[in-house]
Amino acid sequence: MPITPQELIANLGDLPPLPQVAAQVLRLAADPDASMDDLQKVISTDQALTAQILKISNSAMFGMVREVTTLTQAIMTLGFSTIKSVVIASSAKNLYSRGAAGLQERLLWEHALTAAMAGRAFGRCLRFPRAEEVFISGLMHDIGKSVMALKFPERYVSLVKTVYNERCDGLQLELDTFGFDHAMVGEALLHSWNLASSLEDAVRWHHDPAHAPKENQPLAALVALGNQIALDQGAGIGKPETLSAATAQAMEVLGVTPESLEPHRETVLEMLEMDKSIIKGL
Repeated sequence: MPITPQELIANLGDLPPLPQVAAQVLRLAADPDASMDDLQKVISTDQALTAQILKISNSAMFGMVREVTTLTQAIMTLGFSTIKSVVIASSAKNLYSRGAAGLQERLLWEHALTAAMAGRAFGRCLRFPRAEEVFISGLMHDIGKSVMALKFPERYVSLVKTVYNERCDGLQLELDTFGFDHAMVGEALLHSWNLASSLEDAVRWHHDPAHAPKENQPLAALVALGNQIALDQGAGIGKPETLSAATAQAMEVLGVTPESLEPHRETVLEMLEMDKSIIKGL
């Protein structure tokens, strides 16, 4: 009898908890009354993260005349939204690196970050009110793959190589091999971290957004669109056409057609390039 995703998570004693700084930032991101000062206090407890933010704020993209030397200046330069994204993305990258190695780790991370940025961009284009939630969900949508690689290193690395070399449907191969897939494992992991149920639903149903709980179908649909763009852009492992069913569901959920979505797609690709410039230091 195959192990359930919940049993898998319960037996992963060496899986790291959600980093304290990331947990605090996630709470602030969900709090409409959170201020810049609140965010600064959280970030200042992590020296490496503070240094990273200073590096990004001093990057060529922002063209600052004077060097940014303090966290306060950096937050003012980047803005509240970008700072939240950088902090959460930094924490997510560390989580992805726990289970994967080498090529797999790099491809998983590039895919997660690209999907998160593209999904958020679609959310903004379609005036979805929780665009930052799309970003967080997008970052976490494949975290189950890292967990499976941590628990089953030889079998999962072999599976990833098969998907990469043969360009086959990784989700179906996971189901055939383990009896569950990375979306189910990701949902179980986020539940163990006590994150919002909306994030759990988006991660669980990003390959099948029409079957998410109705209130979170648009969120799952936007993550699905970001997932599609990421593979279309060559970020990740697998063939873009394996996501066609999920993308069709996503468009139906969001009430858009391929024709009406195409102008937004061009905007998303432009926004994606800008976001990549901001977070390339991660």
